[in-house]
Amino acid sequence: MSSTSSENELSLYQELLTTHGSTNQEELQAAVALEEVKTAPLIWWDVKHTLDQHSHPDPALQQYAVLGQDLSNPDSDRPKPILLNTNTPWSAFLCGSQGSGKSHALSCMLENCLLQDPRIGKNPNPLAGLVFHYDSSQGSGVCEAAHLCSEIPVTVLVSASNHGRLKEQYENMARMYPKPTIEVKKLELHSSQLDTERVKTLMAVEKDGEMPLYMQVLIKILREMATDTGGLGAFDYAEFEKKIDDENFTSGQSGPMEMRLDLLRSFLGLPAKPRKNTSGSGGGTGANPDNQSTEVRKRKWQKLVAKEDPKKRDLLKGKPGNLTIIDLTDPVIDADSACVLFDICLSIFLPLTTCGKIVALDEAHNYMKTDSAAAKQFTGRLLKTVREQRHQGARIVVATQEPSINTALLDLCSITMVHQCTSPEWFKVLKKHIAALYLTGVEAERRSETAGSGDREWFQKIVQLKQGESLLFCPTAAMGIEGEKVRKMVDEIVTFRTRKRLTGDGGRSKNANDISGHMAGLGITDEQDG
Repeated sequence: MSSTSSENELSLYQELLTTHGSTNQEELQAAVALEEVKTAPLIWWDVKHTLDQHSHPDPALQQYAVLGQDLSNPDSDRPKPILLNTNTPWSAFLCGSQGSGKSHALSCMLENCLLQDPRIGKNPNPLAGLVFHYDSSQGSGVCEAAHLCSEIPVTVLVSASNHGRLKEQYENMARMYPKPTIEVKKLELHSSQLDTERVKTLMAVEKDGEMPLYMQVLIKILREMATDTGGLGAFDYAEFEKKIDDENFTSGQSGPMEMRLDLLRSFLGLPAKPRKNTSGSGGGTGANPDNQSTEVRKRKWQKLVAKEDPKKRDLLKGKPGNLTIIDLTDPVIDADSACVLFDICLSIFLPLTTCGKIVALDEAHNYMKTDSAAAKQFTGRLLKTVREQRHQGARIVVATQEPSINTALLDLCSITMVHQCTSPEWFKVLKKHIAALYLTGVEAERRSETAGSGDREWFQKIVQLKQGESLLFCPTAAMGIEGEKVRKMVDEIVTFRTRKRLTGDGGRSKNANDISGHMAGLGITDEQDG
């Protein structure tokens, strides 16, 4: 090969080894720095200011909003904001004791992503929001994120069995504001949105994680239906009900199965099926009481499915600048069932919503139990979404009182905000999964040569945090620009304070005089309350 041809070949390869078509080292560093800022979840004000001065034709920051301030900044009279980059996907884990400010931080993140208001930043392309809420005690009232209805259109989807009670609660809350925009609807999926995976997810849940006896038959039915359509056809719910009806389940199998089926039917807006006569021989469920053929019964289901409102298909389709809350607080829905339904709703919302998305788990400790098979499956869905967040265009936020719900979420989240808490056990979990907390503790011990001194120092800081303050960890945050390079947070720890909210604040603690005044306003006396 001649020298000329060898040089030509080399030049072809070198084109692939340059960034933005440049071989100049300074230009390369500037291009890399610009890309790092574009994808940084959090950006310090000085970084934005430096980029603005360069007046780049393609602004690195096109969509952002103020999240709070760095309390280590000595210029307290004129605090410089820390910006949340809402243009790029990220994930956040917020933990702390009740009343510490984690739900306030979640609401501020939702404002930043959904609200168009120059007081907090620039948001030319608002995201669509989805919040999951469940309260097993039914004592905490409405989901705090619903207070965004004072400035943002909010739709609350609830179970049909608790629709009246929750509708009243949410509408009473909305009356606090001059012009609220809130609508409370029944959560009803369209049967066309079901598929083999979603039906299997709902039907297979047991508290101990073991597969119920009836699932072997149901899996066979689902496999046959998938084979009949070559795996390409839409799920035929009427055919599914017919095939279940054809099986002779024992009384021990039919009871738990029918409970799950009734739950599924209730969230499809379909009536519960009349029970069969269980007095037949052979331990089976006996003959159908009206002796109808299965084809006749299938046609009945087909008529019910045909009457479904087509608008239900778009119930979980997010809209830019709108917030959807799925509140499954209900005395007849347990935490496992709530997790399964959240899992199904998330799997529908993500592909159906074409704009950018933010998905939040409010008070996740109420339903994300570590020993629950349903919670493990929902966690798996969340982890998959976090890993694919750039492809999904999704931002995931988990707010919880207990950081131990699933440590894999801590490992993957790009932002962690630790609010005030007093549990040493919580600190042990955080230290294992937050690199900066672990490393600073080790370094403190090395300097003092006293075992455990680093842990005591940082745990004391967490205990002493004030309401709304947190320790902020975000390794890829852009904190400054040094020359042509971006200074990232990496293993630093920042004491952070979340900004004020623009929308209504529903997270204040309810004191005795607040509760008495509220009850008096509703015409409830102390005797009636007792």
